[in-house]
Amino acid sequence: MKVIFSLMTDCADEYVKYFLKQKKTVEIELKDTTTRYTNDVIATVAFGVECDSINEKDNEFYRMGKKTTTFTFFIIFKFFLYIIVPKFCKAIKMQVLPRDVYDFFMKLIKDTIKARETHGIVRPDMIHLLLEARKGRKLDDSSTEVIDSGFATVQESSIHIDSPKPSKELTDVDIAAQAMIFFFAGFESVSVLMSFMAYELVVNPDIQTRLQEEIDDTLKECNGKLTYEALLKMKYMDMVVSETLRKWPATPFIDRSCSKPFTIEPVNPGEKPIHLKPGDIIFMIINGIQRDPKYFPNPDRFDPERFSDENKGNIQPYTYMPFGLGPRNCIGSRFAILETKTIFFSMLAKFNFVAIEKTQIPIKLCKKNFNPVGENGMWIGLEPRVK
Repeated sequence: MKVIFSLMTDCADEYVKYFLKQKKTVEIELKDTTTRYTNDVIATVAFGVECDSINEKDNEFYRMGKKTTTFTFFIIFKFFLYIIVPKFCKAIKMQVLPRDVYDFFMKLIKDTIKARETHGIVRPDMIHLLLEARKGRKLDDSSTEVIDSGFATVQESSIHIDSPKPSKELTDVDIAAQAMIFFFAGFESVSVLMSFMAYELVVNPDIQTRLQEEIDDTLKECNGKLTYEALLKMKYMDMVVSETLRKWPATPFIDRSCSKPFTIEPVNPGEKPIHLKPGDIIFMIINGIQRDPKYFPNPDRFDPERFSDENKGNIQPYTYMPFGLGPRNCIGSRFAILETKTIFFSMLAKFNFVAIEKTQIPIKLCKKNFNPVGENGMWIGLEPRVK
């Protein structure tokens, strides 16, 4: 994360420069703007290419990214088939992605790898780390200071592999697959987090003001240049991100496979017990749990204080899971939180997020979308700050 932080800040700086050129309050649709930012971060971090989707609106990388993450009924049906009957899907060689998308990203990855190996190009991104792993090398981070990256960050495995060489050699297809995971996991879902966080800051200007004060103080401490360590030490920033993830989780549910027999006893009159057996797929509705007043009083209120040092210890285990829980949790939680904090730090240092005529308050969710999004878009204004 520390290695790729500079790539994220470069992307964020481009967006700040673009909106500052307008020299007036700019109306933006959050979903469109945030997906462009996540696209550019994924392009530079995962694929090793520079992309400028805010200036070049219709660039090929962004179009392919949108196509990859546009979950039509047919694509969702294929995903569920892979969950339910994976052996059958493999037997018929069912492909989830459209062929042109697959060919585009495979060619991009292979060309990038060839250029780096031919010319000895080194760039601080995931492609470099995977190429190093293919050679049996790994990043030595033993001397790096471990910083708490946020309340919502999931606990990672403590297993260490000391083998000098990987048990299976990474192919170009393997590397491309890892890069593609960033699109499926980070293009759409992280933009949901960013969109609703910006919306809540508009609706709650007192929270926005307090966050901007923390940003201004941090900038002074860093002599005007944000550092990785300084960003991760911002407590109120993390409280705002954590509360956004509670109220507006990007993933509606998580699925797990039952590992041993279990019975869910009836609660209400007339209900029957549910008997689960090993191999049964269980779907847990995240939004229902994280908005349960039993666990989070006044759940529809946006209150970052739930995650203050004084209060976060009171949150019951297994009631907060925006990135899932256990060994099958989201491997990209640190990545998602870091890029979110980076863009909000850069934008709020220069702009106020304000309501405009198109801003829908309270917001109404579109019932046709798989992920949460406003039915008429999510519009806000960027008003240049006067200091």
